[in-house]
This record gives sequence, structure tokens and C-alpha cells, in this order.
Amino acid sequence: MKFRGLLILPIAFALISADRPRVFSIGGQKFKEAEIIDARALPDLNGTAAILLTLDGKAAKRLAKVSRKNRDKPVTVALDGKTLVRPVIRSEISDGVLQISGLFSIDQATTLARRISGKDPLPDSLEEAP
Repeated sequence: MKFRGLLILPIAFALISADRPRVFSIGGQKFKEAEIIDARALPDLNGTAAILLTLDGKAAKRLAKVSRKNRDKPVTVALDGKTLVRPVIRSEISDGVLQISGLFSIDQATTLARRISGKDPLPDSLEEAP
């Protein structure tokens, strides 16, 4: 599957303990919870689920640099030192939006999205806002 410059190579999902501090990284570059504007689970075309991440401006620039530097190479996407996926970067990801696809169920993707961002996803519309 290709999305926003990534060719996704699924790696088996491992449930990560909620008690440890969260460290989310892409290509060794760490991203803080505060830099993640939104993280949400999305149904995938193959019947599994993916995680859609939106980063703030500064984090988006760092992701662009990582993706530019690692074009046509596999890059580890990890949470708490555990590899989630290892996609091959096909083009620069300059808009700060990326999709993490793997062998996730919708429940696993929802849990991981919350763990990565430290919060629930943003509402889809103003009507959903609390």
C-alpha cells in the first residue's frame, strides 16, 4: 500500500505497556506528544486499520528532513522502542501528515493512536466538540 510517499511493509503488532513513558519515533527522530496535533484510527482498504497522524509545523519539518534523507530506504516507526512498522520512504513527506499501516485491528489502532498522541482524536466537526 502506498500513502503520502510511504510504501507500507507490515510488521506484527505488539501491545505496549501503558505504564511506561511514551517515546514515539520515526527514523530515530523522536516526536513529543505536544507535537502531535491529531492521531486517529482509520479503517484500511484490506479490512485492517491504520493510524493517521498530523504533526505540528516544527515536527513536520523534522519529518520532511527524515523522509528526504531516507528516500527509498526502510525507516523504523517505533513506540517505546518497539517497532510498529518499517516502511520504505518513496518521497518526501512535507505536509506533516502520515499514515501508519500494519496488521492492526481497529481496536489496536485506536489504542496506539491514543498512546502516540496522549489524547483522544480531535472531533471530525464542531458538532462533536465537547
